Amino acid sequence: MTLLSVGASAPGFYGHQPAKRIGWRRLAALLPQSIVVPLNGARAPSSHLDMRALTLVQRRLQDDFMGCEALWTIFVAAAWSYRYRTRLRPMPSHWGGSIEVLCSTLGHVPRLELLQQQLMHCDYRACSSNVVRLLTDILVDQADRVFLSSLRPCEFAELYAHLGMPAPQRPPSQIFEVRTGRENGRGEAYSRLRQANKESVRLGFYGCKLEKLYAMLNHNPLGDRKCLELTSDVNEALARSKPQAGLGGSRCGSILRCVAVVEFVFQDNETSADKKHVIIEKEETMQVSYILLYGQSCVEHAAERQMQLMAKPCRKLLCWLESHQEEAISLGVGLLIVSSMAHFGCSFFRLFARTGLHVLKRGLL
Repeated sequence: MTLLSVGASAPGFYGHQPAKRIGWRRLAALLPQSIVVPLNGARAPSSHLDMRALTLVQRRLQDDFMGCEALWTIFVAAAWSYRYRTRLRPMPSHWGGSIEVLCSTLGHVPRLELLQQQLMHCDYRACSSNVVRLLTDILVDQADRVFLSSLRPCEFAELYAHLGMPAPQRPPSQIFEVRTGRENGRGEAYSRLRQANKESVRLGFYGCKLEKLYAMLNHNPLGDRKCLELTSDVNEALARSKPQAGLGGSRCGSILRCVAVVEFVFQDNETSADKKHVIIEKEETMQVSYILLYGQSCVEHAAERQMQLMAKPCRKLLCWLESHQEEAISLGVGLLIVSSMAHFGCSFFRLFARTGLHVLKRGLL
């Protein structure tokens, strides 16, 4: 606590009245942005915090926490991917293209739920200048291009009826509507195209890993491909979506799979013989409208995986290769070495080398 005595000599001030006390957090909230006050003995950060940016972040968290949580999870998945050059598009402009600095800052960002509680109590100890800048880039500035709006579970059935789609066999844990901001020129161009071709508007589903969604929403709906294959079956799209680890302690879930609901204007697109699949080659003719998010805990995912193995024993070998990639690569290198020595030895090594190369080509690579 600190004692305020400023203004004791001002007109109308009575000296016999007791001075009012004010807490550090209240004082930090009242001071200008250029002044930083340490809280509970904590060291003052080396650079000043942008209090206005923190206020905008706090407002976004209060307006739609789950939408912010999903958007942040998608961004982190793209940033941590080894394919970040194609997944993280566009990279936030304030980081100068340095993925090392960006990932280092990500490691210091607290859970959004914890951050929201801290901001409500004017506790800024976890907010360095880089953390504030990154949160502002993703949760505030990006809303001018695209942002996610969460739906309540009671609204899921109404959405299915509105889209004219059957309810998925496995209900999603979260559904988010993709909304475009005022600076999204591609969204406005698609709206005009859709308005002019109302009779040709169709709906498709695309199942993918979580890390692909960031570039699809912000840069190119086709991702890093020249075309996109959509299916008319939401259950098939979910089966194509590979599980990916989410953020620890996130409300979205620990293991995540996602399905993008894509609206497109049909313009003599290539389709399959059964009319269940369509190829999209022009990014300006499509738009991601909703995202179905399927979240699981690690225990639930392990139980589901065990049931799949019991149903299909032949998948055990493939699952072993996925979980023991280093051993599989070592086995492949060993087989290559044996194959190079085969012409010096007997026919056994030659047969073994041929079999090994066949397994390596068909199974590992």
